[in-house]
This record gives sequence, structure tokens and C-alpha cells, in this order.
Amino acid sequence: MAHRAEAESVLCVDIGGTSTKAGLVNSTGELSGLQSIPTGGPNPERFGNELSALIERVHQAACAQETACIGLGVAVAGFLNPERTTMIYNSNLPWLENYPLRDYLAKHFPMRVEIEVDSNAACMAEYCFGSGRGSDRFLCIAAGTGLGVGMAIKGVPLRFAYECLGDIGHVILERNGPLCTCGGRGCAEILVSAPALAQQYRERTRAVPNVSLRDVISAAENSDEIAISVLSNAGEWLGLAAASMANIFFPDRIAIAGGLSAAGDLILKPAKGSFQSSASLFAQARASLCRAELGPMATLAGAAWPFLAHRPIS
Repeated sequence: MAHRAEAESVLCVDIGGTSTKAGLVNSTGELSGLQSIPTGGPNPERFGNELSALIERVHQAACAQETACIGLGVAVAGFLNPERTTMIYNSNLPWLENYPLRDYLAKHFPMRVEIEVDSNAACMAEYCFGSGRGSDRFLCIAAGTGLGVGMAIKGVPLRFAYECLGDIGHVILERNGPLCTCGGRGCAEILVSAPALAQQYRERTRAVPNVSLRDVISAAENSDEIAISVLSNAGEWLGLAAASMANIFFPDRIAIAGGLSAAGDLILKPAKGSFQSSASLFAQARASLCRAELGPMATLAGAAWPFLAHRPIS
């Protein structure tokens, strides 16, 4: 029989702009039982029902394996209220704003429920289990449907505004640039997010309408020059954004997580080049730029961190 510490896990959920994932995360950050649904919308009640069904499937699988679930952790894209019960703003998920998410889930699942900003979750997962281990000032950039940024200082997430670092992913990179979902122009998010890159690839290749970032990455890995160019440009923008952040927060390590990190060196190499040519010498001397070890799964794994924060990290 497994030791109790090994048999305990956290039910974890990652509500993103495109898809919602759920799974079990144990005390070492290991993920199992992954399932997902489209995030959908615009009806929050319907989404709540679909979300509950998703969590219940993962929970039932855990029970079948005699795994004790010590809580339910939910990472959601957007700003939270001070009590961390409700997402109050996200330009990509406006229909979920002010929906009583934690109260709804607490009624359906008789266990402790914690809501966290997705960028904080990704950051803390990497700090506890991945590329942030040993860092005093760790910055994590999660690039997917949106562009979230979290920072941990000596293992504590920095909650500068709205329970997170603020909208740092919307640092402006291009004057009079493309219109972003936030209402601004030339933001980092609109230049490197998954929908933007998929659209760039579609426009340049006349590809089918439902092409995704995953398809772009796959095409680049198969030597598609247009896909390589799209990812390279995104990497340069991402490196420039990282340089701006480094000049403000002076991290000792910066990790790139989220779906875009699946591109590996296709993103990381141009990002490093842009970072080194743009960041101040003082910031460069103190910060390294790397790919998050947990990659696209960092946010989901990080939904567990409020339950594991005071436990020894294996």
C-alpha cells in the first residue's frame, strides 16, 4: 500500500481562454489523470455545470485508485477579487467575470477550494517543482491564449495588483501596433499569444480557419519556413517584453511557460537574442532566460501550490 503522503493529491483545474484542463497533482508535482474540455462560453452557468462534470470525472478516477484528494485548486486567467473567490476581469473571458466560482464549486465538492490567478500558479509550480528552484527572484511568463506573468520573491508570489503582478503581459511593445483584446494597441499579448500567431500563419499561408498554435509549432518542426518565421518573430517580441520586465523587477531567473513554450528553441533562441540586445546590462548580468521545465502544464500543476505551500517539497 502506498504511503499516505504519496496517496494524497490535489484536484487541480486550469481555466484558460481556449481550454480547461483538470487532473491530479501530488506532493512532488507529478500530474496524472489529465482531462480537458473547451472553455466555451458565453453562459457561465452552463460552463459551471461542464466544469463540475469534468472535475467529478477526475475525482472519481482518483477514488478508484484510492487516492485521497486534500482539496480543489483552480487556476483561472484574469484578475481576482481580494477574497480570491471570483474572477473580476479578463478581456478574453468577459462572460466569466463576477461569476461566484469558488462558492459554486464549494457547493458541489465538499472540500477546501482555492482559486488562484493562472500566472501565479504557473510561477509557483515552476518555483516548487521546475526551473525556479533555488531562485530568490523568479519571474515566470506564461504565454498561451493570453500572456500572464507571475513573480515569486523568496517563494512568495508577488501580489502587486488584483491578487497578481497586474497586467504586465500587456506591456506595450509596438507603437500604434495591432489592437489587443484589452483595448490597447501593440501589447505583448497581441503580438505573441496563441490566437495571434495562428492568425498570422493563416494570413500568410491561407491555411484552414481552425489552424491552432499547436499546428504552427508542428509545421515549424517540419521545416515550414513561414511557421518558423512566425515563431521567430514572436520569440523576438517575447524577449523584448522579458527585457522590459527585467529592467523593472530585476529577477535572477526568467522562465517561459504556457503553450508557446512547447516550441522550444524555435521560441527560446530568438527570445534570448532579443533579450540580450534589449535589457540593461545591469539586468542582463543578473537574470537568465530559460524554458519552464513543466512547460504547458505549469499552470495546472501550480493550482495545487496553496495546499502544498507549507509542506516539504520533494
